[in-house]
Amino acid sequence: RTDAASAAKIFSVPDFVGDTCKAIASRVRGSVAQVPFDQFHRESARLIRQAVFGLDGQNKIRGSCKFDSNNLVITNIDIQSVEPVDQKTRDSLQKSVQLAIEITTKSQEA
Repeated sequence: RTDAASAAKIFSVPDFVGDTCKAIASRVRGSVAQVPFDQFHRESARLIRQAVFGLDGQNKIRGSCKFDSNNLVITNIDIQSVEPVDQKTRDSLQKSVQLAIEITTKSQEA
């Protein structure tokens, strides 16, 4: 933009990167909490993108997310890994995955 006041607005929030990360993480946690584990496991990338960008009027994932407090626009996310923060949940997930592998292995042996 050419408007200097609008351009300077991004720096009006002291830790705009940290605040943005917290806001996005909160959206993702809230969205993930509403779906069963199996669905999240199958559709994690789509569910995360939907949580970050939201849906438009045609139920399609929007192309960007704007933070009005500082005019920051997020246009893409790079999902490098998906893992629970809570240790108990992480342990349960690992146990579930190991059990699924054992079941698959036994069914192939039979």
